[in-house]
Amino acid sequence: MNTALIVAAGTGSRSQLKISKILYKINDKPIFMYSVDLFKSLGFEICLVIAKNDMKDVIQYVDPSVKIVIGGKTRSESVQRGLKEVTTPYVYIHDAARPLITKKAILNMENALQNHDAVMLSEPVTSALKYNLKQNITSVNRDDYLLSQTPQAFLTEKIRYASLRNQESFDDDISLYQSFYQDASIHVIHNDEPNPKLTYLEDFTNLKYQLEGDSNMRIGHSFDIHQLKEDRKLILGGLTIEHDKGLDGHSDADVLTHAIAEALLGALALGDLGSHYPDNDSKYKDISSIELLKDVYQKIKALSYEIINIDSTVYAELPKLNPYITEMRKKISETLDIDISKVSIKATTYEKLDAIGNQKAIAAEAITLLKKVNV
Repeated sequence: MNTALIVAAGTGSRSQLKISKILYKINDKPIFMYSVDLFKSLGFEICLVIAKNDMKDVIQYVDPSVKIVIGGKTRSESVQRGLKEVTTPYVYIHDAARPLITKKAILNMENALQNHDAVMLSEPVTSALKYNLKQNITSVNRDDYLLSQTPQAFLTEKIRYASLRNQESFDDDISLYQSFYQDASIHVIHNDEPNPKLTYLEDFTNLKYQLEGDSNMRIGHSFDIHQLKEDRKLILGGLTIEHDKGLDGHSDADVLTHAIAEALLGALALGDLGSHYPDNDSKYKDISSIELLKDVYQKIKALSYEIINIDSTVYAELPKLNPYITEMRKKISETLDIDISKVSIKATTYEKLDAIGNQKAIAAEAITLLKKVNV
């Protein structure tokens, strides 16, 4: 059996995340668990080196078979602490910030370890390579160079012996190994599959989109209709509209705002408007529908979703609504704290057909698009 020593103790300051980068979730799974799960599926023992502050979060995901070690001030020190806990003949030292490592790459390394004491993954340099010495630029043959990846695998006793006798900090474990075994042969495996290291914010957000695709997008739709009634104010989109009748309902019966609010709820499968604000509850009697929309928006935010856009249509024979459209859009956008360009409101008649065409009712329809907030 081999051991995967997964290094997850870095601060991740360059990522600008509000949490430790190893706890960043993709498909509701923290990135360090991608490596843990893959190595475990291949029968590896796991030694996970983490920051002390992450302990409470990490233990929620790993089972008791995973050895947890608190890391040091540098990566080299963290690796050294982890190596002290390794008991298997071979150890694979891997950065948790490379969650896309594949089974194929690991098995290729396993085969190579039958004949070598140190094995590394690499990728070719694909961009033009230059050497800069005091602004004197010299072209370099990129075929002579390669980019190292993790995991890097070793005979445990050799890498541990080197680690315990070095106090310097190294960029990777091959560098540490070569500093002690200067004539050692390093077997290189060219990895032709993606294995990026997540460092900057865009690395995390790009990979999240790549792996989740559009699963973080949600669409909602709603249609609402209310009868017109005398001695009621006509409220649409949060505005009072000049008309001889208003819409009948328990609240202010703002059919447009109702449709938008219910479409937002529907996008996240949170039920209809009536289940949240029932018409038999006195506290909602004549309440402004804008207040209901504000409350719905807070529910959306609490689930870490943002509004991408809203497209809505009001169906009314009279009054003519075009003079009010801009103010309606402004009112809705301010209520939802989004730019007015994300709110579309259209108005059309019913060509004198049915209850709407006969001026007995007004209806509204809305479609909303929501997106999961990445960070």
